Amino acid sequence: MFDTALFEERLKNFTPEPLVPVEATPPSETQTVQEDATTIDLTKVNYLNFLNNDEIKKACEDVIREYGVGTCGPPVFYGTTDLHLKLEQSLSEFLQMGSNTALTYSYGLVAISSSIAAFCKEEDFIFADERANAAIEQGLITSRSTVVRFGHNDPNDLRKKAAKNGNKSKKYLIVEGISWTTGKVCRLPEFLEVAEEFHMRIFLDESHSLGVLGANGRGVIEHYNLDPNRVDMVIATFEGAVGSVGGFATGPDYTTIERLRLSSKGFLFSASLPSFLVKAVLKGIELIGDKPKRFAKLAQSVHEFLQECGFDVVSDPEAPFKLIRCESVDLEGQVHHYCRNKGVYFIHNESGLVLNLNIKLLEEPERLQRVFDVLKEASNVFL
Repeated sequence: MFDTALFEERLKNFTPEPLVPVEATPPSETQTVQEDATTIDLTKVNYLNFLNNDEIKKACEDVIREYGVGTCGPPVFYGTTDLHLKLEQSLSEFLQMGSNTALTYSYGLVAISSSIAAFCKEEDFIFADERANAAIEQGLITSRSTVVRFGHNDPNDLRKKAAKNGNKSKKYLIVEGISWTTGKVCRLPEFLEVAEEFHMRIFLDESHSLGVLGANGRGVIEHYNLDPNRVDMVIATFEGAVGSVGGFATGPDYTTIERLRLSSKGFLFSASLPSFLVKAVLKGIELIGDKPKRFAKLAQSVHEFLQECGFDVVSDPEAPFKLIRCESVDLEGQVHHYCRNKGVYFIHNESGLVLNLNIKLLEEPERLQRVFDVLKEASNVFL
């Protein structure tokens, strides 16, 4: 006979061991930055300031009132709305990939990793940058393909590696428009030459170049004035300049997207992107206008200023975030701490010091000057 009183007593006294030892978890240093007259946030990825755009917020609010905050499931199972179809059409047209050649995902990392895994199989060869981002790395793992690494953003090293593996039947090249880890702009024309010579399919991650590179913000393809048909698939997150969540894949050949629609697990088995976030992307694309040209001036001026201060600027002048290094990790920590105490917040990680730019700094020049003043003070003290 079940003894309820004994069960409740034992349950009350039950103290399970923690899954992770308490002493192994360091205290969190996470801090929410609230911008005000004296505080400037360069930690947030919000290049075109769309996260603070009232027009986008109002459009999202209207969609929530009509569609709610979620969808009924994956895109192929009651998860697709007219807004999803409109966004996919808008993306393919904006990136000049034809019509109906785009697919949206609810999570940016999965958009990239799942798109790679849908094409690349165990018997294939993938040529990947040695500094590839986490999303690409996950796609490489999931694909189980043989991965051949080449030097960071080095088409010459790719050519050497391709020559050694030139007889393989299926070969893929995966590059980033702007490297997530270094801020280097892809040498795409040279990579395309190698890919075409050795018959590779080329996948391009435009996550940090979309919206900021090219006169219209179409990314590195427009930046070099290249024919979009030379790239087999463009993949990206919406979490850079566009100011939303999720990601997408597109390409000049509709069969590429149809394959993803049938075999990309991140698309098939994940709930679709909520309609109000879809609307945020649609509105963002509509509002890009001349912002990429203006942002380019900001990126260039900040780059030049950092060099004048004596910082080692790893990222390229066109990059929307600035990666800078000091002589030592300790020195980087001191610069980071000094600037934070002065109200200028940015990121300090294993790569160095990362400053995410925001076009708002152009619209409020006194805040940009504040950033310059604090960084100059830090360079005078520590460099």
